[in-house]
Amino acid sequence: MNRRALLSLVAASVTGLAGCGSPEGETETETPTPNDGTTVEQTTTPAEERVERQLSVWNTTPSPVFTSVGVTRGGRDVYFETIDLVPGERNTNRVDLPLGETAVVVETDTGIRATTAWTVGGVRDGLEVVLGRESAEFWGRVSCDPNRECSIADGGEEPDLPLVGDGSGRWYAPAGVVVENPGSETTARLRVDLFGTTLLERTYRIPSETRLSVPITYRTGTYRVVLETDDVTVDTPWLVPDEPTKYVDTESGAVGCGPANTTLTLENRDDQPHRLSLRIESETDTFEQELDLVPGETRDLVPVVESGPKQVFARLETGVEASGMWWSCPPRGPASIVIDATGSVALRSAGPKPG
Repeated sequence: MNRRALLSLVAASVTGLAGCGSPEGETETETPTPNDGTTVEQTTTPAEERVERQLSVWNTTPSPVFTSVGVTRGGRDVYFETIDLVPGERNTNRVDLPLGETAVVVETDTGIRATTAWTVGGVRDGLEVVLGRESAEFWGRVSCDPNRECSIADGGEEPDLPLVGDGSGRWYAPAGVVVENPGSETTARLRVDLFGTTLLERTYRIPSETRLSVPITYRTGTYRVVLETDDVTVDTPWLVPDEPTKYVDTESGAVGCGPANTTLTLENRDDQPHRLSLRIESETDTFEQELDLVPGETRDLVPVVESGPKQVFARLETGVEASGMWWSCPPRGPASIVIDATGSVALRSAGPKPG
């Protein structure tokens, strides 16, 4: 589907959800004047209450995506946007929306069409749309940054964060922790330590299908993140700046560094065929495979399913080998193993590194 056709389709979809609505803001309703000549007063409907909320659209795939997002409320369109997203890019806007129930429609040129209900107001300060290869996820968002009161904090001292340090002049944003709650509302106790000193220790009441984001630090180091709920206890190291964001799941206890970018591209730029022996090691699994690559061949491989650090070992039949760390998570883009025209092999990872 080309972009013009997609734009027309999504506009029609949002309009179909919206129906025929009245304009936003203050409206006047006139009652016809009776034939007897008496005067009838006009009635005025008060303007709709509105708030600003963050709307984020995140392309976690290794390919560019053209996306359209529409929001409707009470039978009319209230927001519409089209976005070009490169691999790994997240687009975030502050959107002026009416309070109450809205419907969100997302369509992409890769064939995804997804909808969700979004209640604007309450403790959530935004909505995050995460685009995958074949589907989209929707997450409510709560940000507990130091410049605003945390709407879901339920105990603990207000932290003096983010921690300043060696990275404050170079990083585009502080490293942080995201607590992800895919189930029903839950209470979670979060603690973050560095060198035995507690930086954060607070309890949060996290709504269902919501991600709590807490900015923590600009300082390089190995941190300790502890999360406790009624069902799970997680105690995990956090490497900053290699992991710009540490994700912790309140239901499964799974940890990671964001939506996994699991594609590894193999390229043989040599004019000779090669046999590549590949081994990828993570904390939980090891992937091993031998592959034959003809001259000029490019092949996409999906050897991992979870985000986090992966140790990669590559060896050619000639004895040439290479190794390195593959961080399969944002803000890095896709990784590749390249055999060049001299027969050398190298691991390459695209995307910025905040440190």
